[in-house]
Amino acid sequence: MRPGGGAQALTSTAHGAAGEREEGPADGQAPLFAAPAASVPAVAENATASPDRPDAVRGPGLRTTAGFEVVSELPVASVRLVGVLPHLDRPFEYAVTPDTAAAGPGMRVRVRFSGKDTEGIVLERRAEPTTDRALAPLHRLVSDDVVVPPTMMRVCEDVAERSAGTIGDVLRLALPPRHARAEKADRAAAEKEEAAAAEAEAEAEAAEDLESTESADDAEPAATTDAGETGHDEQTVPAAEPSAEAPVAPRHADRYPGLAALLSRAGSAEGPVPRASLVLDPVDPWTAIAAESIAALGPDRGALVIAPDQRDVARLSRVLTERGIAHEVLAGTEGPEKRYRTFRRILRGATRVVLGSRSAAFAPVQDLALVICWDEADDLLEEPRAPYPHTRTVLQCRSAEERCALLFLAASESVTMRALTDAGYLARLDPVPAPVTAVRPRIVAMDQYLRDREGPSGRSRLPQEAMRVLRNGLQRGPVLVQVPRTGYAPAIACTFCGTRARCPECAAPLSQRGRNGPLHCTVCGRREDGYRCPECDRTHVRAMVIGSTRTAEELHRAFPDAPLKVAGGAHGPLEDDAVPEHGIVVATPGAEPAPPGRYSACLLLDADAMLGRAAFDADVEAVRRWRGAISLVRTAEEGGEVLVVGTSTLPAIRDLVAHRSALFLDRVLEDRRELDLPPFRRVAEVVGEREACRGFLETTELPDGTEVLGPVDLEGPDQAGRARAVLRIEPRRSRELAAALRFGVAARSARKDRGSLRVRLDPPDVF
Repeated sequence: MRPGGGAQALTSTAHGAAGEREEGPADGQAPLFAAPAASVPAVAENATASPDRPDAVRGPGLRTTAGFEVVSELPVASVRLVGVLPHLDRPFEYAVTPDTAAAGPGMRVRVRFSGKDTEGIVLERRAEPTTDRALAPLHRLVSDDVVVPPTMMRVCEDVAERSAGTIGDVLRLALPPRHARAEKADRAAAEKEEAAAAEAEAEAEAAEDLESTESADDAEPAATTDAGETGHDEQTVPAAEPSAEAPVAPRHADRYPGLAALLSRAGSAEGPVPRASLVLDPVDPWTAIAAESIAALGPDRGALVIAPDQRDVARLSRVLTERGIAHEVLAGTEGPEKRYRTFRRILRGATRVVLGSRSAAFAPVQDLALVICWDEADDLLEEPRAPYPHTRTVLQCRSAEERCALLFLAASESVTMRALTDAGYLARLDPVPAPVTAVRPRIVAMDQYLRDREGPSGRSRLPQEAMRVLRNGLQRGPVLVQVPRTGYAPAIACTFCGTRARCPECAAPLSQRGRNGPLHCTVCGRREDGYRCPECDRTHVRAMVIGSTRTAEELHRAFPDAPLKVAGGAHGPLEDDAVPEHGIVVATPGAEPAPPGRYSACLLLDADAMLGRAAFDADVEAVRRWRGAISLVRTAEEGGEVLVVGTSTLPAIRDLVAHRSALFLDRVLEDRRELDLPPFRRVAEVVGEREACRGFLETTELPDGTEVLGPVDLEGPDQAGRARAVLRIEPRRSRELAAALRFGVAARSARKDRGSLRVRLDPPDVF
């Protein structure tokens, strides 16, 4: 019986009920984060009774607003509200009515708060309240499903604390909107599954009883002779010849010895929780490693796999289906009905293997033993909604609270994974030694020797060496060409002085759509026919970056007989099975399709432009994108080769040619240490209206040693009157900074300060 179920109700003689009396700031003025419950500015504890309606006394210590009945067993419910203002991010107490007597911890309820119908999650049921104020009633029990178990609630609290956000906002990320029709349909399906399972069990028991009865009837004692023979005619049963076993395909996971040790301890309640980082060789598909890891778990163990892109999820789903592993895909792109039905199937344990993208990080997997994250450095795993937690942070919190093994898979080691490994949080799983030609393709950079050998064409964007790689690759299979940008010529500059061409109306960069097309602005749509450089007053322009459309046009002229496909940008994604057998695929980073037989060759064009992106992590991100494309190419033993067209002396390009070298990341980490950049500093960003940003920094008491950069006015046509400040502190004191920011935002919300403000911890684009 659930708490409160079947209890006798206490009847009140007065009529009418009062809701919450506390008012919050107007819509649009509420900031996004809250302070810890212990330091939230004082507000009213609960709803107070109306002066015209006397309180109803419900026994020792329990007072409620009048007009409703209260159960006698555990009549007080502590409720965490979803999506409330930052200074109200704490539990509130309500009285349990007979209609809501089944409400228990983790269930969804509706309550009246500030005159509005608000969703909440029951934390616990109590016999006595902790306040002497009159309690309002639980308005409605939405569902008796325990959607937020205690462990998941602790995960949400930990994520909110690490992200300087509110628990209510984290709950809004964790819970999909309820869909009544999907819930009803899934309940009916669950009943049918239970009935079918009971019927199958009964049939199995009946068959077993019948078989045992027939065996007892047929059994007769055998008379033996002195020679030890039976009294029946002797029958010789030939021994079964050993059947030739089918050859067992080698497992990719066997190349990483430490992986077996991690899986053997996955889900163990004793000892430290196993956590590891695994950088794959190009020969090992991440889908095979993930599928083999899931298959190694026991049948009663759950697994959760997170991938950045929905195409990655679909690829792993196909592999699991081929291996006969039952699983569910929890995708944010599904409709609300299908998504909630999948959520309920996971919640009731119909399946224990769940795949998904960023939105599936909170999936309520039963008996979770293993969490796998593929390519955690991808920007698609950064949550764009408050409190902006990275998927990596959510999975780390789940690993700590649920004691599940944590495994990060990637084609290239990120700075964050390297820092966590050096700190001892993650173990690095290295593969067994193998010939380089057997684990990756042949990788060559256009060095000075190749350029001088070709002459003037060696300095072109598509040198003769690139044409040779394309020509030879097309004879063996499909060829991949990766370019940094989509479009035709997305960046235009003056031919004489190199000043970038910008729109005179909105200052956005001008671009060119076709070979002889006019310059146009991608922001305001202005067509610029008579462009003149504002620096030298000249009219001739050139393309700074060549897009995928123009690259495809040039390759089509060079190889007119080869099928050609463009992936990414305005062309949209290209399915894996749509890659032509002996064709060319031009793709932007992250949009490369993965054909079953892999690519025979790959060109990485405009490598210098990729490294010249205006971001402090441009080199690390470029290497990650390049290694992602290289992982789709056949090994050197199978004829696979990769050509990097760029300055071969740059450290990032040299890192591609070297095999499993740590020199590049060592240099990056040393530079960041000297410049006080992440991961050697915890960074927070405060962005908002100029006065709101300055007022927040003046009124918030930051920890000692916090470095404040700014606030600085933002530039751009849509940034008028806005400013940004950056805060830095050493990592060991990051919890202090997060707590101070939560308190500052909650205090600002309680004061109803004017102006919009946004606070983020560890923003990816801060520098």
